[in-house]
Amino acid sequence: MGYGVELPPYRAILVVDVKGFGGWRGRDHAELARLVPTVLRRAFAECGLGGEWDRAPLSVSTGDGWVLGVRSGLLPRLLNPVLPALQEVLSDGVRMRATVHIGPLTGGRAVEAGNGEARVQAHRLLDAGPVRALLDRSGPGTRVAAVVSERAYADAVVSGYAGDDPNLYVPVPVRVKSFAQTAYLRVPVPTGELLSHGFTRAAPSGVQSGRTARSRTS
Repeated sequence: MGYGVELPPYRAILVVDVKGFGGWRGRDHAELARLVPTVLRRAFAECGLGGEWDRAPLSVSTGDGWVLGVRSGLLPRLLNPVLPALQEVLSDGVRMRATVHIGPLTGGRAVEAGNGEARVQAHRLLDAGPVRALLDRSGPGTRVAAVVSERAYADAVVSGYAGDDPNLYVPVPVRVKSFAQTAYLRVPVPTGELLSHGFTRAAPSGVQSGRTARSRTS
């Protein structure tokens, strides 16, 4: 069967894209593409993480968004304070979906850098219906809607390292192509239907809230 190979470094992963990018005029696409890393860099700087942005092992454009891979210890800080900071620095009219995940990624600056199942999963999460619906069902004051992987939620939120109340995260079943797991929705500033009807129109069947799940295991 042969020998195993060395696992690539674990990275905390942040992926974002601009809502409705294709609906903007073609003349605006280049400006939007330049805006994405600018606002991300500013959000990191606002959180005292500008140096981490500059030395990120993975930092690449996706055309309408960005993929960032940083050292795994920064996972909690991607959730808090980076997501709320991103909400604050985005200008009127520009709204983003984001996903936070963690896993092994190949390194370096070559074409093959940043590959791995963890990156595929991060993009699957970003494409999931529940996180897309968050921006559709909220007003312009909600500029960031995030989906957090099950692993990232367990490692950073339930553990307490993110400093966030787990009840700020709403569990939802996610299925995109062959990828399926429970993920967690996080909206720093909910508006519109998110306030009146919640992050999901109905509680997902068979999915427990963070508080309920912890009370049964404590």
